[in-house]
Amino acid sequence: MYVDFYGSFNFIFISFLCWWIVLFVFQRLANRYPEKKTWRRDIILTFIQSVIVVVTLPILFYFFKP
Repeated sequence: MYVDFYGSFNFIFISFLCWWIVLFVFQRLANRYPEKKTWRRDIILTFIQSVIVVVTLPILFYFFKP
């Protein structure tokens, strides 16, 4: 199901990296103030978020496709 949706494992990896970068940038920009968050915490949190997005997107498209 995932290879059918994404096309290949390379595209899965590239889409994972893109999601990770986007979520990481938003995490760093949104949560800087009033207290500073650590880089390690943000990297781990956005890694987990990226895994969830890459896993759930094909499932959502499978159920909600026209």
